[in-house]
Amino acid sequence: MIRKALCGAAALTVLLGGCGTESASGDSDPVDMPTSTMRVPRHVDQSDRPQVVFDPCLDLSDATLTAAGYDPKSKKNADFTPDSYTFLGCSYDSFRKPEGFYYGMNVLSGNITFAEEEEKKRGHAAPIDINGRSALLIFDSTVTDYCELSIETSYGVLGFTRSIFSDHPGATPESGWCTGLEDTARIFEPFIPKGD
Repeated sequence: MIRKALCGAAALTVLLGGCGTESASGDSDPVDMPTSTMRVPRHVDQSDRPQVVFDPCLDLSDATLTAAGYDPKSKKNADFTPDSYTFLGCSYDSFRKPEGFYYGMNVLSGNITFAEEEEKKRGHAAPIDINGRSALLIFDSTVTDYCELSIETSYGVLGFTRSIFSDHPGATPESGWCTGLEDTARIFEPFIPKGD
């Protein structure tokens, strides 16, 4: 039975396209490149907050998800859309690891401010850098097999919430709960719109 990661922070909405590049042999190889084409978001809230301009369900290609270790066929909508703010979200399961576990991850693109996210996660967040952007690695030892990460964006935040599901009884070692999450964020970050 496939279980999903818990919801947490934010995600993005720019249109990502697969472009072709010519190899030395003249063959065309698909390459994921962010594009500047924007679309109307799937949801616009009733606040004066910026519109969410990156959509993790629409703006991350299958090739990008696979490169990060996630199964594109597992994609499911995980939006959270009250009137006062918006989170466009998508959940994914990783490919099963040889060690007998997999990750369930939500990617949530939201228009709360990075300052609001810092305040909400105070006491559990360490400042980090993801490809030159301010970010938070969020860890709470009382929430077993779980880690979060939030990246500052021009419209708010892109958040990752990830849980570990194992074939073995008991929790995985605490030292591994956040392993690899920063790498995933670095793969996804180039598709976040840069803003004005």
